[in-house]
Amino acid sequence: MSLEKGCRNAVEICMGISSEDKVMIVCDDNTLSIGKTLDNYASKKTQDVHLFNLDSYGNRPLPSLPNFMRDIAMASTATFWTASSPKGELESVRMPFIKAAITNGRHAHMVSITDEIVEKTLGGDYRKVEKFTNKIYSLAKVAKEVRITTEKGTDLRCGVGKYRWVSSTGVIRGTGDWHNLPDGEVFTAPYSMEGIAVIDGTIGDYFDEKFSLADIQETPIELRIEGKDPSQLVDISCDNKELKEEIESYVDQNPCSRSVGELGIGTNIQIDKLCGVMLVDEKYPATHIAFGDPLGSMTKAKWSCPEHIDMLILDCNIWFDDTLVMEKGKYLIDEL
Repeated sequence: MSLEKGCRNAVEICMGISSEDKVMIVCDDNTLSIGKTLDNYASKKTQDVHLFNLDSYGNRPLPSLPNFMRDIAMASTATFWTASSPKGELESVRMPFIKAAITNGRHAHMVSITDEIVEKTLGGDYRKVEKFTNKIYSLAKVAKEVRITTEKGTDLRCGVGKYRWVSSTGVIRGTGDWHNLPDGEVFTAPYSMEGIAVIDGTIGDYFDEKFSLADIQETPIELRIEGKDPSQLVDISCDNKELKEEIESYVDQNPCSRSVGELGIGTNIQIDKLCGVMLVDEKYPATHIAFGDPLGSMTKAKWSCPEHIDMLILDCNIWFDDTLVMEKGKYLIDEL
């Protein structure tokens, strides 16, 4: 697989760019090669393509999204974001960009993506990922409870069904749709969650740039979660003092920052190892939970929050009601 094939898949299969589209691509110095390759393939489909390097508009993190970029995003029918996510830009830049981008179009979010990630995760058979994701979605959407356990101590019971499950396949077509690429997950906003979550995989927002995957796996984080609609993070334990304090600081930013906003299950069966970038690793066959915003535009949860931080739980046993669908990180359902 190659960078060219991965970007071509993103343009042609995932986003379905056509001659009618107005395309905007946002990269930075680290992802310039990807931005230019997306530009090349999008330009084969439509003459209306604009590429922007975010590092050209000030020192990062930027305090706000430049107004002209917001205006172009709102006028676009298809947008791609590949730039990195330094601390502070989720709220000040990325979330405002997504809001503008889906006003009249669809959006592919590829935060901090690398050439290697594009080659390994976007260059494969996305129709296969789509079929498998929809198979898991068909089971999830009728479940009333999801239970998750691991040998490291995770034991969660999650009430689901009140809010919408989303099948995030990587095929992005409708106005107002946006997903992360590479894709492959099903997720919802759980109305209740009780128990212990042991986080031994990647953590999102800016954490995956500040803390390595090895940091987290050497000192997993134990979270105690209680309550419902929404559930709350009530206790954090971790032997890594710096990591523990950073998480505590993050989830204490606002009253809603400790609320459980998402329960997600990775369904991209083409990803066989973690890379340390959360928006890729959450697609790996495992479970992730997020604190903060419940992605209400998709899940139909009624509350919102400025923050959203995903945390990965590996080697899971997962039940939808009484049906065991994953055991020790391996799906028990045929791929096709």
